[in-house]
Amino acid sequence: MVYLGIMFGGALGALLRYLLNSAIQSQPWVGGTFPLGILVINVLGSFLLAVVTTLSLQGLVSDTVRQAIGTGFVGAFTTFSTFEWDTDQLIRSGRLLPAALYVLGNLVLGFLAVQLGRMLAGRLAGT
Repeated sequence: MVYLGIMFGGALGALLRYLLNSAIQSQPWVGGTFPLGILVINVLGSFLLAVVTTLSLQGLVSDTVRQAIGTGFVGAFTTFSTFEWDTDQLIRSGRLLPAALYVLGNLVLGFLAVQLGRMLAGRLAGT
């Protein structure tokens, strides 16, 4: 059952990443020059992984659900390789400030999303 959950979650995560990234990057105010879609996706994935893992540690989410969402969905939804590629493209195009903001945004906002996810899950768990 765990394998099916991971497979199904992975398929949904990959599809949602494509759809959400396309929707964000197609906005005229983004202009396609800054990888805002992947930044948003990585922050959302950090938040979701923190919520699910914290609830699992509290015994409120089964290990099967944690694996399906954490390994499957979040694993396919977020992407470190795209983050690295986008950063390289910004640097190669001479856009050092946007590259630095992108790296810092992924690290800092992702970490803050983990903290918010843990806090939310703690409240949901009543701890």
